[in-house]
Order: sequence, then structure tokens, then C-alpha cells
Amino acid sequence: MPRGKNTNVYLSCKDCKMQNYKTRINKKTITGKLESKKYCGKCNKHVAHVSGSEIKHSSS
Repeated sequence: MPRGKNTNVYLSCKDCKMQNYKTRINKKTITGKLESKKYCGKCNKHVAHVSGSEIKHSSS
């Protein structure tokens, strides 16, 4: 479970839509989509990645 106000989100490649990275963001300070340039192994180059869906935690 995320601690405090931070939420876990996936960063997915803009070209191939593959979810490569995960990061934590504070939803109160970041209202829009997070975008950063990262390496995509499938595209084999540095491409812009955007934040997508939140990571769902199972309650087990």
C-alpha cells in the first residue's frame, strides 16, 4: 500500500504503449500527466514516456 499521499503509476512508451517503468507521484502537486524521456527496450531507443494507469494493489 502506498505511504502518505504518494501514488504508484506506470510510465508507458508513447510509441509502442509498453509499460516499462513505475514511479511514485503526489497527486496533489502533479495534476496532469507526467512525461519524461526514457529508454524503451522494445523500440531500442530513447522515447517519451507518459504516466498512465495507477498500480492496483491486491488486498491479501
